[in-house]
Amino acid sequence: MSTEERTDATVPPDLPDARYSVQCTIEDAKGNLDHLSRAAGGGIAVCDLEIPNPLEREKNNARVVHQWGMSIDLTSCVNCQACVLACQSENNIPIVGKEQVYRQREMHWLRLDRYYAGPIENPQVAYQPMLCQHCEAAPCENVCPVNATTHDEEGLNLMVYNRCVGTRYCSNNCPYKVRRFNFFDYHKRSSEDLKGPRYTTPMFKKTDGEWDMAKWYNNRERHWRDDEEWELLKLVKNPEVTVRMRGVMEKCTFCIQRIESAKIAQKVKAGPSDAVEVPDGTIRTACQQACPADAIVFGNIKDPNSRVSKLKALDRDYQVLDYLYTRPRLTYLAKVRNPNPKMPDFQEYPLSTQEYVKAMGVHGEPYAEEGGHENAAEHAAPHGAPEAKGAHH
Repeated sequence: MSTEERTDATVPPDLPDARYSVQCTIEDAKGNLDHLSRAAGGGIAVCDLEIPNPLEREKNNARVVHQWGMSIDLTSCVNCQACVLACQSENNIPIVGKEQVYRQREMHWLRLDRYYAGPIENPQVAYQPMLCQHCEAAPCENVCPVNATTHDEEGLNLMVYNRCVGTRYCSNNCPYKVRRFNFFDYHKRSSEDLKGPRYTTPMFKKTDGEWDMAKWYNNRERHWRDDEEWELLKLVKNPEVTVRMRGVMEKCTFCIQRIESAKIAQKVKAGPSDAVEVPDGTIRTACQQACPADAIVFGNIKDPNSRVSKLKALDRDYQVLDYLYTRPRLTYLAKVRNPNPKMPDFQEYPLSTQEYVKAMGVHGEPYAEEGGHENAAEHAAPHGAPEAKGAHH
């Protein structure tokens, strides 16, 4: 690109949430990094190119009545792992065994991260369920060469399994590390077959003293397992969820099978009318349904009166790695600790805050509002328009 050739872009009027304004060539940017950095407040160097959020059009589209989102309250979470087991049961997630987990081949769509602060003898602990964030500006989508991971008009980050060719670029590009790769046909292998370092194949495996390949060759209509065994295995799986095969990526889908079932039921109920919006609280994801502390809330964030919208409007609401501007649909409510000085574990500030203040040399009130942060400004009032915090997540 020559220095005369520009990368100017004009934002359509129906895309009000264009965040960046850049008007420069790559050569200009390379030659003026210091100037651009100062102009960006020391953050990411940007000029004047306006990059719109592609989902803004869908958010303002009256035909699209749903925009899905989730909120998780870290104060309520007790790390019971019920959500992990519910997700595994609902979505046909295989059990891979200790050795595969040791090789970092775990398949859980949802994990519980634990954060410790303070002395080893008596630390403060915070738990955080971590699953696919369903980012509006998802980094995984940009790098997939076959468009196997894509977005729908309701804000869900989807996986098309029969497109996936297993490059694993999406997993490498995901800042939250919540995507899983099928190294084996886990659903066709027993736990013994998953023990390395050498792995058996149907060509070189014996069952009841006879080679499995020879069994198949002599009767090509039979399965690798007996028919009775296959029928029993079918009863273990959820028939509404695809069983993934070797060589494809998978991740949390916000239980899309439940979403679609509720939408179909509502359309049948609505008949010829246009009352197709699913009532708030009708759809409960597997993790939400299993959570004994009611820490997980899922719903339609396009409805300002929905429970999830009200939670996202709270001051405690935040995005994980918000400085990456991935715009996740899953947000968290910050953990709250009891400030009563009579409590045996009383601290004026949480130990994690104290560690941060000490490491960063913060002076004064550590919770004072910081101005100029792009996402913070966006949450409060994007482009000067008053808007409730979190209303557009």
